[in-house]
Amino acid sequence: MKVVIIWGQCIGINPVTGILQKDASKMRFTKCSFQFLLAITLAVVQTIAAILTTYRLYRKPNNLNALGFVSFFSTACLTTISFIRIAPKWPTLMKEVINSRLDEYIHPKVVKRCKIACAVFMAMGLMEHIMSLLSGIGRVIECHEVLDNRGETFMKISSPWLYELNVPYVEGVAITIQYLNSVATATWNYADIFIVCISLYLTSIMEQINKKVILTASKNFVPASTWGELREDYNRATKLVKSFDDMFSGLVLIAFANDLFFICLQLYNVLANGFRATAIINKLCPGHQNNFFRIYIYPAYLMYSTVYLCVRFLNLALVSSGVHSSSLVSLPVLYAVPTTSYCKEVERFQNQVNSDTVALSGLHFFYITRDLVLTVAGTIVTYELVLLQFSDEDK
Repeated sequence: MKVVIIWGQCIGINPVTGILQKDASKMRFTKCSFQFLLAITLAVVQTIAAILTTYRLYRKPNNLNALGFVSFFSTACLTTISFIRIAPKWPTLMKEVINSRLDEYIHPKVVKRCKIACAVFMAMGLMEHIMSLLSGIGRVIECHEVLDNRGETFMKISSPWLYELNVPYVEGVAITIQYLNSVATATWNYADIFIVCISLYLTSIMEQINKKVILTASKNFVPASTWGELREDYNRATKLVKSFDDMFSGLVLIAFANDLFFICLQLYNVLANGFRATAIINKLCPGHQNNFFRIYIYPAYLMYSTVYLCVRFLNLALVSSGVHSSSLVSLPVLYAVPTTSYCKEVERFQNQVNSDTVALSGLHFFYITRDLVLTVAGTIVTYELVLLQFSDEDK
């Protein structure tokens, strides 16, 4: 997790010290640090942005674009605050990881998998942000004929929540706002990647325990002490999952709510306007016909953003559900243990696997399982149909 945590500190998240140490137990939280000061500053600024976007939504209650800005900055603000609240608990969690004595069950390729996941989704998120900027720049170039104030026009288009309040354009403020937008975008993507890396780590432990259970169950005779050791290893692994869940369940809820909202928003834009793009682009670009922005830039951004959001959510949901799926693999194997190896410890192991729900959750409102993916997909379809129906009635 070192690479992910370092990336988080670059955007004001994970305000802890000692992350470069080889010994994870030396990770500390202190309020007298640059990391904590940056995190608090960004949290305050993002809170102000969330309040201003909420005020704009109050003035324009039927504007989906205004609702998108509210969700965007509120998610960034809540994510930053969540990591600030989590930071003092990191040392305790690291000690628990070490005391669990499960190093032998960590898959040797899990670090590589985390780095690959981080690199891929950072690249996809960066591409989405660049395409968003290009869409705004293309709109300014194609839709505004006055050349000497294009920078001001771009900022007023990309940050209407500020400039609709009659705030004068100042280059220093504009640069700060653009930096805030970039950090909020990175934060918007960071929570998903962070949860994915945690899930890969926990799943690798459960999978390695399953392999050992399968190997042990294939033998004709196994001492009760061996089954007892395996059951204790499984018990420590489940406790570790619950510790991670208690610490990060709020972050999981924020990430899932954020993904669900923006997938619905972008799908609505595609379904409602994708086949009649003239309607929406006439609002963005009044009086301009057959321009490059209309034909290429905005539709390309809209489609890529929608695909990216769906892929990111599916990756988050499927990888996170792997923790729950892997916890159930041992159960049928334990029921198939030969009578020559069956003992009281095997029965206890069966009862433990069968009775415990081992999974990450969203603040304990829901558990991340494979069934949840289908439930969310059904919710998205229902929501889109309702939105399209109201859209048609308005016309």
